Amino acid sequence: MKAWKYKRVMPKIITEKLRLIDPKDMKELVGRSIQDLCLALADTVYREEISEIPSDQLSSLSLERAFLRSFMRTCRQIMDHSPKDISFLLSTILMKFEIGTVKTILRAIEANVKIEEMWNLVVPAGNLNEVECRRILENSQDINEAVEALSDSEYGPALLESIKEYEKTGIFLFLETTLDRFVYERLWRSAERLRGLDRKIGKAILGLEIDAVNIRTLLRCKALGIDKEQTKRYLLPVSEVFRESELEAALESADIESAINSLSAAAEFAHARDYRYVLNDLLDEYTSSLSLPHLELTLEKSLLRANLRMLKRYTPFFNIGLILAFLSLKWTEIRNLIVCARGTEGGVSPEKIRELLIFQE
Repeated sequence: MKAWKYKRVMPKIITEKLRLIDPKDMKELVGRSIQDLCLALADTVYREEISEIPSDQLSSLSLERAFLRSFMRTCRQIMDHSPKDISFLLSTILMKFEIGTVKTILRAIEANVKIEEMWNLVVPAGNLNEVECRRILENSQDINEAVEALSDSEYGPALLESIKEYEKTGIFLFLETTLDRFVYERLWRSAERLRGLDRKIGKAILGLEIDAVNIRTLLRCKALGIDKEQTKRYLLPVSEVFRESELEAALESADIESAINSLSAAAEFAHARDYRYVLNDLLDEYTSSLSLPHLELTLEKSLLRANLRMLKRYTPFFNIGLILAFLSLKWTEIRNLIVCARGTEGGVSPEKIRELLIFQE
């Protein structure tokens, strides 16, 4: 890896990082009305996308779409300034958001939500723009028709194959896992195409994210009482820390707490310090709340902290770590803004909204 390859993209990253909203200012947005929130963001990078929202359509949903468009625009600008191998990795990272839109569409159709109500749930991303999303929603009476409408996409063949399993079991998680497997296997291949320190950093960051997906899936299945063999089919195959035998041991655990302890022991054996931090956070949260939703929020927060700790080890020089660190911070900012908008519109107390925000420590 040579630092000079980053000479075009790093000025962009540094500039965009300086434009992130200060945590203190973010906290002051809590409890503001949608209109006041827009006014407060008038001098930020979101100004352009917010100004495109008609006044009679201003809502938490229209703001969420504006925030996501702004994020995509920033990511594409970074891609345009990046060398080819980095740009390819970033394009795959962006696909995660398109995959998220697909999941929302399929969930809405499975739940028999009305078309207009569906549209209030779906946030277009990637190649699934507003026109394409409406086409799928309006022409799909069931999951099969929606999957058929998506068959020409890169992940279409995988979905077509997984629909057979869904029809047998009726378990929607299988469709979600198929989409996760597609995008994360592609991300892993993208990281392996890098060289030197970039490759080491990319695989470390993405490996932890992939294992976090597996941890979440494993704990969900444990809470739902899904048997071990079925759960194994939902897990992603890539991990440099958890071997198959160690995942099986966690699956065989009696409950969620013992499953976390089992994974923590495996992380300690592998000398995976960042994994142990994440799992310790999960154990502390679960023993105090016994709540799976709280556990998933803790996982999200802990993953961000672990990512940033990992990246600090490599930041003395220009490398992909600086880009991934910025994207983590940027997406967390978007997430926090969405929480503020949704919470206020939904009548959630400011105290509760603040509990849901995630900040770098």
